[in-house]
Amino acid sequence: MGTQYVLCPHNGFRVEDMFNIIVKMDADQKAFLVKVRAAMQGYFGTDQKRIDHALQVSLYAEELLAYVDADPVITLAAAYLHDIGIPEAERKHGSSSGKWQEIEGPPIASEILVDLDAEVAFTEQVAAIVASHHTRNGVDSPEFRVIWDADALVNFAEVLPSKSEAQIEMLLQQHMVTEPGFRIARRIFIKDTESHRRCLKGQRPAILP
Repeated sequence: MGTQYVLCPHNGFRVEDMFNIIVKMDADQKAFLVKVRAAMQGYFGTDQKRIDHALQVSLYAEELLAYVDADPVITLAAAYLHDIGIPEAERKHGSSSGKWQEIEGPPIASEILVDLDAEVAFTEQVAAIVASHHTRNGVDSPEFRVIWDADALVNFAEVLPSKSEAQIEMLLQQHMVTEPGFRIARRIFIKDTESHRRCLKGQRPAILP
């Protein structure tokens, strides 16, 4: 694995666990996800930026799945397809804003999954995540929470370096929705700080409802 994260070791979330991440899936599930990933890459074509983003989100999602009780196949399929509406949003509306992604993405994600013989319930769950991944509009499943935080971890890398430490702390408190996601974000964006030392002592207030 690449970057090694030092996490706050309380509430049963151990630092050493971060280096033994295994997402348990059978061979058929893994083969299906390979097809979803290939379909995403085929759809984006030469848009390597979008492909790389989806792959980065999927890698963070895999890490979070070690600590969040979510369906790994739904989660990783959604990770690959969460931004699939961008090309159509840009073509129809001249914008890749989250609003248009959430409108244009679900039908495309559904079509891809139907073509891969995914079950109806599975397709609907992935499409619901795609339809809400910028707004948290009416979806709060464990799978959604993993995608929300994995996407944030990738996107924050572009915007947080320009923020002050206090601003970063506030944004992470407000935005991250899983405990592991928060801790990974804190380690990436806030290094040896007083707030990190409080976290290590178990003094950080809960952020989940």
